[in-house]
Amino acid sequence: MTKVKIASTTDVSSDKVLKTSANGKSVLVAKVGDNYCAIANKCPHFGLPLAKGKFENGVITCPFHGSKFEICTGKNVEWVDSFVGIPLPAIAQKMIAMGKSPTDVANFAVTQEGADLFIDS
Repeated sequence: MTKVKIASTTDVSSDKVLKTSANGKSVLVAKVGDNYCAIANKCPHFGLPLAKGKFENGVITCPFHGSKFEICTGKNVEWVDSFVGIPLPAIAQKMIAMGKSPTDVANFAVTQEGADLFIDS
């Protein structure tokens, strides 16, 4: 693994995610409380990007299927509950999930050196 700079602290705010890259991988970084956190910019449902999803209280929502992930752990907290923002009934949720089980997003430990933020990638 290689330590890669992903952002500066001045680039990251607590109210939105910053899309960046590390060794060719798309990464989202955000500030949650006093911590900087990073996850892959790739929903495990169909591999679509999470970057344009709603971000609040440390959780990002997939803009395509409504799955929700904690940005500091990558943990899945809700799986496929909507389609492009339109809430779905339970039977439709199962159809949209297409047999895929709830899955976490890859997350990265963020280290800070001065004003620079790094992950191992």
